[in-house]
Amino acid sequence: MKKSMFLLMAIAALVIAFVLPSLHAADVPGDDYMIPKPGGDYEPRVLSIPFSHNVHAEIDCYHCHHTGDVNEGCMDAGCHDLIFPETPEERRDIRYFEKAYHDQCIGCHRDLRQQELPTGPVACVGCHPRD
Repeated sequence: MKKSMFLLMAIAALVIAFVLPSLHAADVPGDDYMIPKPGGDYEPRVLSIPFSHNVHAEIDCYHCHHTGDVNEGCMDAGCHDLIFPETPEERRDIRYFEKAYHDQCIGCHRDLRQQELPTGPVACVGCHPRD
């Protein structure tokens, strides 16, 4: 009885240690992930942004995916779904998807830089590659 219980616990520990993380990792985009442009007639002024999930792995997913659904993008969640701002006020509204990304990404990078920790870019060309 003790041997079977020990074997069962050992198998459960292996499943938890190796199988479950693999299942979760299958849903996470890799280092070659490009943040997509919104649909419709939107034409970006700069190219799409490469984003490495592996570099950001230590950050809680909820920090960026604040709705709790990691499969849902900013614009899909309805939080940052303003694509074509018509006024300067709308450009400063957190619903404007570009402002949401810029505030989130650049803000975090600046905070880390102030703490003298390794961080990502804060200048335009650091994120938006040129042709």
